[in-house]
Amino acid sequence: MPKNGTQKSLDRAQEIYLLAAQLFVERGVESTSLSHIANALNITKAALYYYFESKQELLYRIVELGLDNVKNEVLDPAREISDAEERLEFIIFNHARLAAEGNHAVIIVSHEMNSLSFTQREAILKRRREYFEFVRDTLVELQTQAKLRDVDLTTATFTLFGMILWLSRWYRPGGKLSVEQVCRDVCEMALKGLLRN
Repeated sequence: MPKNGTQKSLDRAQEIYLLAAQLFVERGVESTSLSHIANALNITKAALYYYFESKQELLYRIVELGLDNVKNEVLDPAREISDAEERLEFIIFNHARLAAEGNHAVIIVSHEMNSLSFTQREAILKRRREYFEFVRDTLVELQTQAKLRDVDLTTATFTLFGMILWLSRWYRPGGKLSVEQVCRDVCEMALKGLLRN
């Protein structure tokens, strides 16, 4: 079945975002021009402006793409899990899976906030805070149930995110470790560090 015009446009936009993210990682955001991106796509620079107005907006769209993936694949499904321990395990495993098998360039570029406008940074930080608070609230719930070790909740939450997000910097699919194994290991280490025996 042929795609309608809107779907084609969305697919093309995503293709541009993914390629631009890769170039931003390889060359740096500041050193990558829209001309570099257009040349890599074999289109004119003017054609890029159909999808975004500036390099700053392009970067913002890439960061949003990464956050949308986390929302759709981790945060929204986790909200449906009532048991806090099961929810935490789901969050760790699935966010690790996303970091390991997802688009590493998008994940890495998602932390390049200096080039964004104040309004864009605020919008991104609001979404990140929402996720952070959700995970922290899950830890609070476990603490209330006397299942959590005696750890600072903010430190624990940031450490969890650090463990997970670092995967995109070193893990390469197709290597010695499978995505499943890496995610199980990260999950097991995190849970053993957080939960009482």
